[in-house]
Formats: sequence, structure tokens, C-alpha cells
Amino acid sequence: MEKYELIHRRRFRVAGIIFSVALLIIVGAQLITSSAQRGAWMSSTISKSAYIDKAGKMVIDASRYENAGKFSDGLAPVKVSRQGWGFIDKAGAMVIDPKFESTLGFKEGLAPVVMNGKWGFINKTGTLVIANQFDWVAQFSEGVAIVERSSEFLVIDTNGQVLANLNQKKLSPDIDDARFSEGLMPVLSEEKEAMGYINKSFEFVIQPRFERAAPFSEGLARVALIEDGMEKLAFIDKNGKFVVKPAFNTDYDFLRNSSNFSEGLAALSEGLNTTQTKEETFVYIDKAGQIVLATEFFHAGEFHEGLATVYNSETDRWGFIDKAGKVVIPVEYQGVNDFSEGLALVSR
Repeated sequence: MEKYELIHRRRFRVAGIIFSVALLIIVGAQLITSSAQRGAWMSSTISKSAYIDKAGKMVIDASRYENAGKFSDGLAPVKVSRQGWGFIDKAGAMVIDPKFESTLGFKEGLAPVVMNGKWGFINKTGTLVIANQFDWVAQFSEGVAIVERSSEFLVIDTNGQVLANLNQKKLSPDIDDARFSEGLMPVLSEEKEAMGYINKSFEFVIQPRFERAAPFSEGLARVALIEDGMEKLAFIDKNGKFVVKPAFNTDYDFLRNSSNFSEGLAALSEGLNTTQTKEETFVYIDKAGQIVLATEFFHAGEFHEGLATVYNSETDRWGFIDKAGKVVIPVEYQGVNDFSEGLALVSR
């Protein structure tokens, strides 16, 4: 079977230079799974794709599309060959014409789209409400979005007004997940060469001292520190105090080998450098840091709507488990996305 590479990138801009660290995972599909916040697209040119419900029943046949993404705000992005990206509703009807070069999907009523090589934002009628002028964008979160224009990272509001220039403040967002969540955003301090959390006044409320840092979710934030030569996973509260102390190794794969808390659980793997887990398998911990579910899967994602994606490396297939660890949708797909608004995108 032909293989594809799943790539997650961490990128910071420091003194005008882009630094990238790429994590390449060989999987059996061109479908990016739930670990990537900035969007998930499936190629339908090599497989049959569909949106399924929690019973595993096909609701929308998506095999006619070249690519597709998950539902958000009631709409899902789809790519029509030789036309571009548009949006369908849950009846499968095209409600925004396929004319965009790229998109990240809707969030908070706005969707980033590319027109003439530049990013802008449309509303749910397909009207461009923030002009296409940006080189890179993140989706809106808590009323603001992080964008890049002329090598500068900016924070804009839903009217497109610039609220802050992060470069001038010597701050760099992590573009894997650049957003405010629960009032805070993780950023890299270029002066301290470490990550911390700023508020919407763009002041540090959790001082930069972490190797990696992810947005807050359910009151806790996922961070990484280097201890004894190993990257350790921990979770902090909004005071910066450890709620789950740095005990689990990440095997230097913070993006792949850990997740935010979702529905009370966080997924993690210690890779080949295990201290409390089995090699190259995922477990789930609760907010006390206790392992409450151990799986035999090479990868397991966040729980969404009661189900989590899992990957069997021996069969090169994906499926879904419930919180008891029971496989409820067979591990038989070439690729899957998280459930969102009652539907999940899958490919065979």
C-alpha cells in the first residue's frame, strides 16, 4: 500500500527567521488526525471518504470531493477538483461555492480562505469580510485571530483591526496552535528563549520557563520541561502551578505523544523511553495524573463527543474507542478525523 507522511510543524519567528521542527509519522492515509488543530483534510482521489455518525453509518458521501474537512459551525469545507474549496451543510448541499484556493474551516462564524495567494476571512454567506492580505492565519478564538503579514505576527479582531504586533513585543506564537483559550495564549519569549502565557493585554501572567506549551483546555495547560536530559510532560493551572507534575517522558515528541485534556482525559505515550507505560502505546490520564485507561494502540487521540480516534500500526488502520477503551467503530479505515457536531470524516 502506498504510504503518505503526516507532518506536524512547530514554527517560531525570531529576528525575522523562520525555524521549523517537523515530526513525520508514517500512516496509511493522507488524512491528518485530531492532533492537528489547524485543520484536517482527506484526499478522496485514492480512497472512498464519507461523513459517518456514531453508529458508523454513512450520512454524507464525500468521495466526490478531492479533499474535505470536519464540520464546524454547521458547515464543512470540501474541495471540488479544478474549482477550489467550498462548504457543504449537514444535508450535503453546497452552500458556499467552491472558489477558494484553501481554507481552515469556520470557527466563531468566520473562516480563513485564500484568494489570489493571500489569506482573508469570509462569513457564513461566503462574503469576504476581512480582506485577503495575510501570508498566514489562524482561526478566530475568543474574538481574536493571530495572523502574519509582511513577516510580522499580528493579533486582529473580527473587524480586521490590529490589536497588537507580537514582533514588537518580542513574542512569537507557536503556529501549531496559535490562539487564546480561557483568556490566555502560549507564546515564546524571544528574550528568555522559553514559553509562557500572556493575557489579552499581552502581558505575561505565567512567566516563560517551559520548553513547550499548549493552549489551556478544561482549566489546565499541557507543557513540557527538560529534566535529566529528557523532555517531560506536565499540566499546569492558571497560576502556573503543577497539577500534574512532570513525570511522563514525551520521547521528544510533545506534539504527537501528548494531548490536551478533553472530556476529563488526556492522551499520552512515552514512546521508546518509558517510565510508567508500555513502549509505543497510548494511555489516558485523569486530572490527578493517574493512568485510568491503557490501550494497545500506537496512537490515540483526544476524546470528542465520547469517542477517540485510535491507530493500529500493525494493520495500518484507524477506528474509534469509547471511554472504557472498547472499539465502537471498527479499526478498518485508512484515515479518520475527530467527531464534531455528530459526524466524523473517514476514508477507506
